[in-house]
Amino acid sequence: MIKPKKTEFNESADVHSIEIALIKKDISTIKDNHLAHIEKDMNLIRNKVDKLDNRLWWVLGILIASTVGTVLAGMFT
Repeated sequence: MIKPKKTEFNESADVHSIEIALIKKDISTIKDNHLAHIEKDMNLIRNKVDKLDNRLWWVLGILIASTVGTVLAGMFT
């Protein structure tokens, strides 16, 4: 049986394929672990901002209602 002669090209191709496999594994680890934490934190912040936004609209509504109420009360008295 004749063994194929190892060349520099074959060795470098093997090294590159191993490096590519490691990079793919790192990318999947980053997507699964780190991005999931960031997404969870962003959803938590989004919920807090929505609650704060609703509170500000209520305060604005009360402020406008009290101003309009005062103006209307002054017109009728």
